[in-house]
Amino acid sequence: MRLRGEMMTGKPKDLKSKKKATKATPKKRDLTAQRIVKAIRDSHGFISIAARKAGLHRATIHKYIHDYPSVREAIEEAKAATLDMAEGKLFELIEAGNTTAIIFYLKTQGKDRGYTERQEVGRGGPVTIRVVRDDESPKAIERPSRRSL
Repeated sequence: MRLRGEMMTGKPKDLKSKKKATKATPKKRDLTAQRIVKAIRDSHGFISIAARKAGLHRATIHKYIHDYPSVREAIEEAKAATLDMAEGKLFELIEAGNTTAIIFYLKTQGKDRGYTERQEVGRGGPVTIRVVRDDESPKAIERPSRRSL
């Protein structure tokens, strides 16, 4: 007579061992990593766009970035390529005489030559600070006259 949970061998059945594997197999994960790398390249390194293209959640992409050096390298390469392209477009505008592009470049790259914007705060006279408690009415606050400043 078999007891519940025993197999034909007569050994008790381990009920916990029947759980389904929730993690993807290594081969499936590798294929997913390859799919992510392609999506990253196609999206110029933008993770949310890459996730949409790969049909995955952004959190999954981040997990693969952490777990797979190839995915991490794809992100770095895509971002570097996009930055190179943006720099190239900026230099095209500078060469075409675009004033805004020239000013932007000088403000960001010409700081050591004095191309910076600074805000200077002038001192126009004495500053008076008065602490007002919550229980004081606005009418009770004395305002200094212009002559006393």
